[in-house]
Amino acid sequence: MLGWEFPPFKSGGLGVHCYELTHALANRGIEVDFYMPRTEFEMKGTTPRLIQVMPVHFGPYTARETYGADFMSRVMQYNLKCAEEVEKNNREREYDLIHNHDWLTMRAGILAKQKIKKPHVATVHSTEYDRSAMGANQQILDIERAGMHAADRVITVSQMMKKQLVGKFGMDCSKIRVIYNGVDPEKFKKKWEVKKYSKEKVVLFLGRMAEQKGPVQFLQTAQKVLSAMKNVNFVMAGGGDMLPYLINYSIQLGISDNVTFLGYLPESQLKEAYAKSDVYVLPSVSEPFGITALEAMASGTPIILSKTSGVSEITPHCLKVDFWDVNRMAEDIIALLKYRVLNHTMGIYEVEDARKFSWGRAADETIGVYRELV
Repeated sequence: MLGWEFPPFKSGGLGVHCYELTHALANRGIEVDFYMPRTEFEMKGTTPRLIQVMPVHFGPYTARETYGADFMSRVMQYNLKCAEEVEKNNREREYDLIHNHDWLTMRAGILAKQKIKKPHVATVHSTEYDRSAMGANQQILDIERAGMHAADRVITVSQMMKKQLVGKFGMDCSKIRVIYNGVDPEKFKKKWEVKKYSKEKVVLFLGRMAEQKGPVQFLQTAQKVLSAMKNVNFVMAGGGDMLPYLINYSIQLGISDNVTFLGYLPESQLKEAYAKSDVYVLPSVSEPFGITALEAMASGTPIILSKTSGVSEITPHCLKVDFWDVNRMAEDIIALLKYRVLNHTMGIYEVEDARKFSWGRAADETIGVYRELV
């Protein structure tokens, strides 16, 4: 398996997916060698076997401003080195197949397939169209397109993403398999076990501070809610290149006293953040899935999703809005804060919805794709 992120070297859902999927596969007897960049983090454990290929001098999340020649050159060097290491280790390990994640390892997947003549599966978590607000990078689009067409099977995370791969990349839909992300419900504390009735309400945004995630719309919505309700604290958790702008924007809107910026949160604090929140909002402009929403569901925290999020396909017990409709978003937040019965009932049903989407289920469906090829 060829990747870029693996905890604690992670920025979001991609790292979570790779960690949880590889462990679920291991529990089913699948041996995985996970190739990744060499990082300054201490990587522990033997499942999967982690093979750190080379230092890349970039973090798990890279701001688009750094997508320069040096960055792309390093990524290509990493891909070449990955393929070489796969070829070398295959002599001893006798791999059955190659599985890469997203564009950062697409080239490695293609080259490794050529070198060891084994089937190639590519998981597309998002595309350059999803990540780009100011215009897609053609070089990355070309890498994504080449990787998808070269792969024997393509896994993606929602029906919405499948339509994009067919419509924008010309993919043969018979090669695409949709496998939704999962969640471990036992990892997350239930809201009603932690959150006591309080006059101050908490509305949570958790994700990268990037235009794709809709943080500006979240703050605009916060201003509208606060014009009707005073005792509400809007919590924004996550890092990203837009963070300084968003802090200043909250001041411009006159709501900075009611907005808390937490920065990046480790997993232990994530559990508390979900459980102590009254509402979770995912206002993304484009969200191929949205693992954080599934984690909030597992905590019993009611969620409001943009209609352009893949996770909205798997739960009927949420409120869905257009990402740009801050008036509707504000109305939904106010309803969930005011009406405790609505809030509690949605939370109970969402916990049940989340339980249907375990990482074990994702692993079983992934093994099904492997068996089509091996």
